Amino acid sequence: MAILPNFGAATFIPGAPIDNPYLPLIPGHVLSYKGDETDPDTGEVTTERNDLFTTSATFEVRGITTTVIRDTVYEDDVILEDTFDWYAQDTEGNVWYFGEIVVNYEYDDNGNFIGINHDGQWSADDPGNQPGWAMKASPEFGPAYYLEYAPGIAEDESIIAETGLRVETPFGEFDDVIKIIDSSALSTGIEFKYYAPGIGEITELAVAPDGSTASQVDLYRRGVVGQVDPDDTDDVTPLLAKLQEGKTIEDLAEIRDLEAADFAGAGATKQVTVLGGSTDSANALGAYFVDTASGAISEARILVADLSDASSGTSVPVDVPAGQALCLFLVRATDEIGVDLEQFTDGGLRLTNLLTGAPASANDLFAPTIMDDAGNILPIQPLSALGADDGTNLLNPAGSMQAIGLSSKVAGAGGIEIIGFEDRLNTSPNYDGDFNDAIVAVSDTPIAPETLSQLVREAGAAKPGETDDDQPDSDSPDGFPVNLPGDDEAEHRDRDQSGDWFAGDTFHFADAAFHPERFGDSSRSDLTADWAAPCACANDDHLADIDFLPGGSVEVGMGSASPGGDGFFLA
Repeated sequence: MAILPNFGAATFIPGAPIDNPYLPLIPGHVLSYKGDETDPDTGEVTTERNDLFTTSATFEVRGITTTVIRDTVYEDDVILEDTFDWYAQDTEGNVWYFGEIVVNYEYDDNGNFIGINHDGQWSADDPGNQPGWAMKASPEFGPAYYLEYAPGIAEDESIIAETGLRVETPFGEFDDVIKIIDSSALSTGIEFKYYAPGIGEITELAVAPDGSTASQVDLYRRGVVGQVDPDDTDDVTPLLAKLQEGKTIEDLAEIRDLEAADFAGAGATKQVTVLGGSTDSANALGAYFVDTASGAISEARILVADLSDASSGTSVPVDVPAGQALCLFLVRATDEIGVDLEQFTDGGLRLTNLLTGAPASANDLFAPTIMDDAGNILPIQPLSALGADDGTNLLNPAGSMQAIGLSSKVAGAGGIEIIGFEDRLNTSPNYDGDFNDAIVAVSDTPIAPETLSQLVREAGAAKPGETDDDQPDSDSPDGFPVNLPGDDEAEHRDRDQSGDWFAGDTFHFADAAFHPERFGDSSRSDLTADWAAPCACANDDHLADIDFLPGGSVEVGMGSASPGGDGFFLA
């Protein structure tokens, strides 16, 4: 029988860091995992990934100030689950788990969104529930202990099975690894979880009752949100004409941020004009307003429900109230989330802080949750243009930067804000960071036809000689040609050699090897730069037939690491 840790005897210091060597939860750090899961009934194999983002937000549970960890699960970049987990470390070094807010997104067999559930949600504040240990202060052998204790809802248990392991994974090799066995009285099967010092969980194997592997999840990227740019005055604004399909924009911390002041209104109308784009995703373009004084976010509306169907030059007038700033956002893969966005062209999308239930603010420390007017949660993640600072954007999941400001050599482009969007999170295996997935312009007045024609050509949405009424090249996946108009091989070669801010991305993720020296200059870089926030649990009632592996070297994982274009992600 598992023991219930004595919460009453634990002491906590408000604001104390969570620096347990095997579960360091450092605000701003992101861990990304991916793996295959086999359906026990059909044998179908699906690939899922999840991002663990340690936010700077806090939440009080049982009188303790906890750190909020956001864990977001995706399948093919479509969101499946979104949770907010609450952790705190006591003065002895034990990391406690206090509960979670859970949103599970449900889809039918055709991929249409049909609703949500909150299965597994619990709080140590509720009667009868108790917090448990997410990680003991030191990896000592002993009886199983509760990770979470909410009778009938969450009864996960953990037991330390082995220590001192050397483990090989697709991400790299690790020493002094501990193995924890997790199980639950409410389900069958067990999980083997491996934790490396200074990082956290590196690999997880779920084992079915018959001994077969039900799923395997491996750490494949880690990093820190944003970069430090001490001098914003020297920020660079890349040329629109320099964008190329699959050519990653480099050093985003040094790219000009899109700030609310650039899009503030005075009770006037802004023109939002589609210039072009190149993507394999069906995207929508939306808008909301941010109060420039308080940061409060208004309800959102969809401006263009399907950019692939919008002709280059399509313009939508948006009335911006005085004291408000216009924020544009993308909704990617609208053909995969199963939600008809046409119904929101007049508004009705509510951006909400899920922790508090209050309307979202630009000052929130994590991305908002989207609801309709009836309060139903929707599988929409607004990839916002505003909110970026030194390569980060906390209005987006995992803090990634999704839009940058672009410049133009077109004579009449003065005063026009040109925005290039990236439609995948930079924690996605398919992220390319070229910021040409959707290119739009924001102006105070309609753009003059000749200027618009030249901007469209710069954006690659029309060929030389076409009129403004001509349709985009239908050879590209979304109707926009991949190559810039008029480009030949020599011109592309010149651009490739120009060195103009290409081939990097927002975060700095390690490649397939373990390189703690790349993160900070602290003498304890193993604890301050590389971390994880996994869930640990085990039930010793299920362990009778399990053979513990002897200490030594263990090879875990299959496949190969998937670093970014330059071998790194997140700097």
